[in-house]
Amino acid sequence: MEPKLTKYWFAIYVLAALLTLGGFLNLGIYFGPLLEAWLLAKLVPEVWHPAVDDLIHRLFFEEFRAFLVTTGFGLGIIIVGMALFPLKEKLSTIYEGERFPELEKQRPHPLWRQGLEEVKLAFLYLLLQGMSFFLAVQGYPFLAALGGSLSIVYLVTAMALDHCSPFFQRRNQKIHGIIWILLRHAPLRTTLLGLICIGPVIILERHLSASLEPTVAIAILVLSEVLGMACATLLGCHLGSALLKKETILPSQHPPKLWTFSYRVTIFILTIWLGVFFSWWGNGVYTHYQIMRCQYQPLWKRTEFKIRGTKALVTLPLRIQNKSSKPLDVGKLQIEMDGEGILDGEVILDGSTIQTGETSIILLNFEAQLTEEALSDLPRFLEAEYSAHLNFEPPLSTPIALKLFP
Repeated sequence: MEPKLTKYWFAIYVLAALLTLGGFLNLGIYFGPLLEAWLLAKLVPEVWHPAVDDLIHRLFFEEFRAFLVTTGFGLGIIIVGMALFPLKEKLSTIYEGERFPELEKQRPHPLWRQGLEEVKLAFLYLLLQGMSFFLAVQGYPFLAALGGSLSIVYLVTAMALDHCSPFFQRRNQKIHGIIWILLRHAPLRTTLLGLICIGPVIILERHLSASLEPTVAIAILVLSEVLGMACATLLGCHLGSALLKKETILPSQHPPKLWTFSYRVTIFILTIWLGVFFSWWGNGVYTHYQIMRCQYQPLWKRTEFKIRGTKALVTLPLRIQNKSSKPLDVGKLQIEMDGEGILDGEVILDGSTIQTGETSIILLNFEAQLTEEALSDLPRFLEAEYSAHLNFEPPLSTPIALKLFP
């Protein structure tokens, strides 16, 4: 009687996945803050560091936390799938041979083909998550909720598809063909498989005690995800064998040409669309970077105040030294004022384009609605602290604070 090898390959796969995923996470934990600090020092003048820190914190740790968590789990699946696909294939092959000996044995196929399909799957997953991210950053609660929900759907799908694929790839099916088979013959069972294997990780992430050390919490989540991936590989064999027994000609069936054409067109459109979106987003980041490189000096002594009833018309000269590598178009800046409940409105700018290396003075004209308290104590109003916000068009619509009043 031949020894059962599944348990040994299961343990090997789990240990290798733990080392791979744990290694990537530890590198991120160790080098992430160092890289962030280095980039901040290289790209952003020191005066802007608090504003950028606040922007990063709100953007990545509050508004999109749920989206980034699910995306991170999905990337874990993709990283392990791409790095350890030979082990996953071996585990799947051994388990199929021992558990389903009645199935026809498949001829060995080049592993590079499976590696190529893993790359295709990773690309598909990143495209779909990119679409979810696009929805999440539009600034509408409904679209943000939709993007977060789709992100979870893609995570469940990635878990099921990535670990069902070895069974079908041994039967000469590609990723788009595997998707067609699962959608046509077992959509509910595929969804259930993904939920069983990734659901515990999602639940744990939401219910782990906040008092746990980050290292301990990460270790628990990584172990749960890796065990889920190993179990999904075995369950994928069960699902594939059930479909094969029901329809023996399934492996030789290629997806319809219309499906293949539609799949490829969809991938092409998503690639172009997200390429344009992220290029636009990158241009927004670059624009912020260029504006932050300029030096701003309010000329307090030349500030003019005109009191008209309960309103104060303020004209503040602002000297700007353009240290960026491109002209600064003052007309494209949108500056909003707020402070202590009496400043609330858009600033009218009076100035022209400032060329690289030039220094120019622009005028900030804004209106303050004076409260009774301010009218009774104008010196205090004039000495109070206010702030201005440079407000850009999306994708980076979160204001960057520029303090004008000392």
